[in-house]
Amino acid sequence: MNKYIEIKNAHIHNLKGIDVKIPRNKLTVITGVSGSGKSSLAFDTLYEEGKHRYLMFSNSGFMVEGESAFDQITGLSPTVAVEQRIIRQSNPRSTVGTKTKISNMLAILFATYGERENKCEGGRPLTMEMFQKNSAKGMCVKCLGKGIVKKIDEEKLFGDGSQKIEDVCLGVGKRGSTKKMLESFYKYYKVTGDTPLNNLTSDELFVLKYGDYGKSSFIGFIPWITEVTNGAFSATGRLEQMLTEAGYMEKGKCPKCQGMGLGEEAIHTSIGGKTISEMEQMYIKDLYEFLSKLSTKNRLIQEILTKLECMIDVGLYHLALSRSLPTLSGGEIQRLFLASYIIADMDAIIFIFDEPTIGLHEIEKAKLIDIIKKLVGKGNTVVAVEHDEGFIRQADYIIDLGPDAGILGGAKIYEGDFNTFLSCGDSRTAPYLSGKRPFVHKEDYRGFNETKLLTLKNASLHNLKNITVDIPLGVMVGVVGVSGSGKSSLISETLVPKLKALLKSKCIMEDEVEEAIELGEVELLGVSQIKKCYVIDQKPIGRTRTSCLATYTGTMDRIRQLFAKASDLPPGFFSVNAQGGCPICKGEGEVHYHVGYGNFIHVKCEACEGIGFIPESAEVTLEGKNIKDVLEMSVDEAITFFSDKDEPITHMLETLKRVGMGYIKLGQKTPTISGGESQRIKLAKELSKGQAAKDSLYILDEPTTGLSFYDSEKLMVLLQELVDKGNTVIIIEHDSHVLSSCDYLIEMGAGGGKDGGEVIATGTPRELKENPHSIIGRYLC
Repeated sequence: MNKYIEIKNAHIHNLKGIDVKIPRNKLTVITGVSGSGKSSLAFDTLYEEGKHRYLMFSNSGFMVEGESAFDQITGLSPTVAVEQRIIRQSNPRSTVGTKTKISNMLAILFATYGERENKCEGGRPLTMEMFQKNSAKGMCVKCLGKGIVKKIDEEKLFGDGSQKIEDVCLGVGKRGSTKKMLESFYKYYKVTGDTPLNNLTSDELFVLKYGDYGKSSFIGFIPWITEVTNGAFSATGRLEQMLTEAGYMEKGKCPKCQGMGLGEEAIHTSIGGKTISEMEQMYIKDLYEFLSKLSTKNRLIQEILTKLECMIDVGLYHLALSRSLPTLSGGEIQRLFLASYIIADMDAIIFIFDEPTIGLHEIEKAKLIDIIKKLVGKGNTVVAVEHDEGFIRQADYIIDLGPDAGILGGAKIYEGDFNTFLSCGDSRTAPYLSGKRPFVHKEDYRGFNETKLLTLKNASLHNLKNITVDIPLGVMVGVVGVSGSGKSSLISETLVPKLKALLKSKCIMEDEVEEAIELGEVELLGVSQIKKCYVIDQKPIGRTRTSCLATYTGTMDRIRQLFAKASDLPPGFFSVNAQGGCPICKGEGEVHYHVGYGNFIHVKCEACEGIGFIPESAEVTLEGKNIKDVLEMSVDEAITFFSDKDEPITHMLETLKRVGMGYIKLGQKTPTISGGESQRIKLAKELSKGQAAKDSLYILDEPTTGLSFYDSEKLMVLLQELVDKGNTVIIIEHDSHVLSSCDYLIEMGAGGGKDGGEVIATGTPRELKENPHSIIGRYLC
């Protein structure tokens, strides 16, 4: 067997025809600044070729020849990759339990050994389906397995009758599916959207509310709202948000199943005194301890315990099986996959990871490194794209790419062992590790006024122990703690919803509509001191295949105008979603072939030669560049190109560069953008508007995700500037260098799950270093 995986002339994206040797059965870390070519080498070259060879020799019967990203790869074995940008989950019914199959195992356990209450003994044998809320036999008939019911306040919605019909329809009656729904009512009863409700007869008003049951195709406004808000149309989120904010809709626990989402059989069946719903809501660590006491001989319980133990080992002890996958961070999802690989006990595999330490506290990273080294010890090869200092120091082999991003990157700077890497003068990473370029840390912390605070009282969501927290304004505040200590529960799930409720439209955030969270008696004081709040998270930006960086930031509209002006063609000819899109590939530039087992082969569209546009659009140029050439430009290149053509485009691009996104291409598809990149793009989009000069609040969740030491330093300079202008920045972080640059820290803990939920230390980084109760203190600079 070859000792190395050898790649010859890797040249995809910005890779400059590099030759690389990766030792087998070792831990190799690929380093470099953001956009230097790390993912192009690890995922787009190594993983894609591994997948291609598997499909070629499998029974899929499918073979497509595409453009090669390299000349030759030898020593390749089966390859498994978990890349954060492609593992985002969007199905809210998918949970930790369903993903790991532990929920299925619990359902079998309850069907086999469950004890029914006497009043529920109906003669029917228990089956697995009865304990699955996504099953027709197991779901609650009232809430259809969701655990939540939505109630319309009809009296408030229809008011005193003076409103017009279209006003009642919340302003969405003039367009889209609402207009289509109302048309049959207008036609049959000979009224218009401007007709006041008082002009309708009692029968007509009844029909408007509830439908006419066969007289026409009109189903009624209330039934229509029910269908839409239960996910029947794409307008679900928008309409639900409008109804909720206007006070017309309330959400709450389903009274029939008490929020469990399960039917009668499951609700009244238990093992060891707990129902399946109660078990799935327990922290994984607690569930492990509970099941361990039940039986040491039951084989099914032992299998469940083995899976739970593995999840504890990878730092997921703070999750519950009922936790929805869309609420997990990229790092948590990646470790969920890692747990499944360890359980499978595979060897001779090449594992490729994308920053596996993301979302982990410093104290937890050491455990993860040990687990990954165990994978290597079993005869596997691990390749990780990573920025974490501790992880890099544990690597057997280093590959450094760069020196910079985009067209200034893609070269192999170093290849070899860690100790020699420290003296590599051309690397942007090595100087930080060797101490030749020390991190810039605060010497003086900003003070704050004791009266200028946000005070959150009685926070008790999830594991929060009814705590009260003071958050100083006008400074940079870091929120830290081990996984599951309560950071997100405190900030993202308690503070943010309260800010949204009190500031309303002055609280700027995306993906606002989520399931209702009962916050109890929580109070938030001091909100009057904030003019605007910006919640900038890592949720995906745009999910369609044709959405790209340029469309999301709004620069694409101006680019289309420039091409339209140069050609006398309508702007739509320069949009892949309008007249300009290739009819064969729908503007994607690729045709997708499903080859089984969830795998796809992506082949360049022959009709448009991969550009996504029709020939008439592609023929128009600006200074020799057509629309596709422009979209292939990096932000850095585009700044130079547009500097004398369009000031708003240039301003947006310069802001993207300031947040460390100078390497990304204008046409980069948004579904392929990582969570960390999404967050920085959202930040740039807000900063480019030139608003919120003072007294604004910015809330960010791990803003340095995906950034090298070099890029993190630049981002922190920008965030410090925001605070210098009189704003407040709150960041949830684990990076010790970033936390050391904060003015004030709030540390949650001491552990995760039931062992967390309390504030264990507050103060400046210097004060936490001296605080014996602080865990992060020992890692601060």
